[in-house]
Amino acid sequence: MKTFDSIGNLKFILEEIKKTDTLYNRFKKEFTELVYADIQEYYPDTRSSEEIDVLIEAYAVALLNGTESVIDKDRNYPMYRLEEELDTMNQLTLKLSNIKENDAFREAIHLKAKELMVKYFASVYDLSSTGFRLLEKNAKLYNWEFASNFESTIAAR
Repeated sequence: MKTFDSIGNLKFILEEIKKTDTLYNRFKKEFTELVYADIQEYYPDTRSSEEIDVLIEAYAVALLNGTESVIDKDRNYPMYRLEEELDTMNQLTLKLSNIKENDAFREAIHLKAKELMVKYFASVYDLSSTGFRLLEKNAKLYNWEFASNFESTIAAR
């Protein structure tokens, strides 16, 4: 029997990490370009800045981690736990849905985020209906967080 720390296992692990890093970097790059296109459409006087770049990257990383988390939970959690988490997210996002701040901008970015989640994570197609709704709610929460921080940032300028 081979040991876990054999050279073959180590190489495999390093290759998987490189693949994941490549996927993450491509996602973040494409997502940043799409978000900046929407910023230019809805806030044409806004120019790129390090502060906005940090917000977009945090949003992208949240989407990446959240998508992987929901996929993992959908595969491994019992249904009642997924449903409990979905109920919690429904309560959170219901409160956020009452906030009416530039809905068109927020929705445009949200749609692009969902497109990229599906593009980069084929496993989204295999989610249960509860898992898919949980993914949607998580994406809405990350969207709200980004848009609120972005709008606060440009208002402070």
